[in-house]
Amino acid sequence: MNRSPIWRKTMRTYDILPTQATFPGEVITGFDQAEQLAAKARQFGNRGMLVHGQSMRRRGKVSKITANTPTGMELETWEYSGGEPTRTQLLALIDAIRTSNVDWIAGLGGGSILDLTKAAALHAPQHSIAQLFDAEIPATAASMPFIAIPTTAGTGAEATTVAVITDPETGIKQSLRSPRMMARLVILDPALLKSLPPHVIAHAGMDALTQAIESYVSNKATWFSRKLALKATAMLYENLPALFENGGTDRIAARNMLQGSFLAGVAFSSSGLGAVHGLAGPLGGSYGIPHGHACAACLPYVLNYNRTQMAHDYKTLSTLVGQDLLVGIAALLARLGLQNPFKGRTLNDLDTIVQAVLSSASTQCNPREMNETDARALVRELFTY
Repeated sequence: MNRSPIWRKTMRTYDILPTQATFPGEVITGFDQAEQLAAKARQFGNRGMLVHGQSMRRRGKVSKITANTPTGMELETWEYSGGEPTRTQLLALIDAIRTSNVDWIAGLGGGSILDLTKAAALHAPQHSIAQLFDAEIPATAASMPFIAIPTTAGTGAEATTVAVITDPETGIKQSLRSPRMMARLVILDPALLKSLPPHVIAHAGMDALTQAIESYVSNKATWFSRKLALKATAMLYENLPALFENGGTDRIAARNMLQGSFLAGVAFSSSGLGAVHGLAGPLGGSYGIPHGHACAACLPYVLNYNRTQMAHDYKTLSTLVGQDLLVGIAALLARLGLQNPFKGRTLNDLDTIVQAVLSSASTQCNPREMNETDARALVRELFTY
């Protein structure tokens, strides 16, 4: 019997597992499970803080969660002001945590709130925050328990050890990384997706689908990450239209989208992503395009660029969507009403954009190596066709 730790598929070989991986401590799934937050978090201490946005407060979700706080426990709330998470907001949240002297912190929201909360969970216990913008935080650094409750099916932030924080003075986005930022508890509550605006469902869903596809074909993929990524791709592609068209009220679609997004997050946390995210970051930031929309726009161009290199995987993905992959993606984007937001716009500072694309950690995971000429051509295509 062959007991080699290598899984063989056509001309490529894949390690079974990544050399190092960090996973959430516990995952709870089910409708209205978020309302039991305090009881579920009691294992971490009796004093907690819930970070949330305006929409969850207005929809009554925050009051339902706090109303279920068991006797003997205290749950404070901190409302996120919105926008991209900044260093200023992070410092304010850290100060609130220290003032309240809480034992654990939970983030109820999309990727921005989860990133802000996990970064605060890592930095609040530190005596100094001088290393606040260090890309690599020591693995031995102390942290408080972080609980992730995603309210969109998109970023996969509940399953990663990365937080993207913007320096408001320079506008530079910094990816903070530490295994200590992994969630100790994840609550996947499909009820939270109800009544989401259609454009939020579309953008978040395309971000998640792009993550799943890029993880599957990444040059750092493993047998483990590919299994998760392929399942995530199927779940997201099949259920995104129903969630979009029913305003988040389709219970089956909501459950499958939330779980598919989580699987994609677990997959890409070890495999990395690809050139779509390498492009979407600088382009979305420069032109004020929501991240998921930027990913949706870049995805067809990068798939076409990678097509010859990922020939077998392209066929597998085409079979999964029931037609040629590019045709299937085009049909999905049309159904979601997503057009290329870069087409026809003035292309500014191409050199800076190209350098950002090439230096991106995501681009380094692309299945086809990308050089400066390739990156320039892709960006120009995006702005032309």
